[in-house]
Amino acid sequence: MKNRIFGIVFIFGLMTAASAHAQADKPACAVSATDMSAFAALEYDEFNYGENGWRSLSSQGCYYDAGSAIISWLIDHENSLQPAQQRTQHYQAARNFALADRKDVALLQLRLAKDPADAAPGTLDWNAYLDAFGAWLASDSKALSGAIIRLKQQADGEGGLKPNLDAAQRFERCFNKPYLMIEQDASCLAPEIE
Repeated sequence: MKNRIFGIVFIFGLMTAASAHAQADKPACAVSATDMSAFAALEYDEFNYGENGWRSLSSQGCYYDAGSAIISWLIDHENSLQPAQQRTQHYQAARNFALADRKDVALLQLRLAKDPADAAPGTLDWNAYLDAFGAWLASDSKALSGAIIRLKQQADGEGGLKPNLDAAQRFERCFNKPYLMIEQDASCLAPEIE
């Protein structure tokens, strides 16, 4: 536990040092100590889903700051969170850092988002999706293909679709595009079936 806390604090220190340069380009994204204190006071649902949580930064395009706010909030709330809540927040931090084109920091967060239990064959495989995301971040097309194969082996979810498969295939379809385009560009979406 102490190593994990040290790792999170170390990563946060690296991020805040790099943030000074990023914030010089986007002063509207500056997050003050008062802002961080306000985030720290929020409970999980309010911070993760509420209008005053990290999404308030992300919706303004302040992705790096949103990721940093999530890390700070995790440090403040580590002992009160369920493991799944911690993994969800690390995943959301990874997404925001990917949107900010900070792939190195996003990869670190994805590692912390992994479920320590392997998925049973034919069940939801969250780690396979994280592996696909990580492979894209690391520009490893072979690992991305392997993760997609694992996602195809899941049982069908709602609507007869494999959970997270389309999201992973977006990384494949738009392998050389920035993450923002992978999430929003129509050319990255699954082709329409006629």
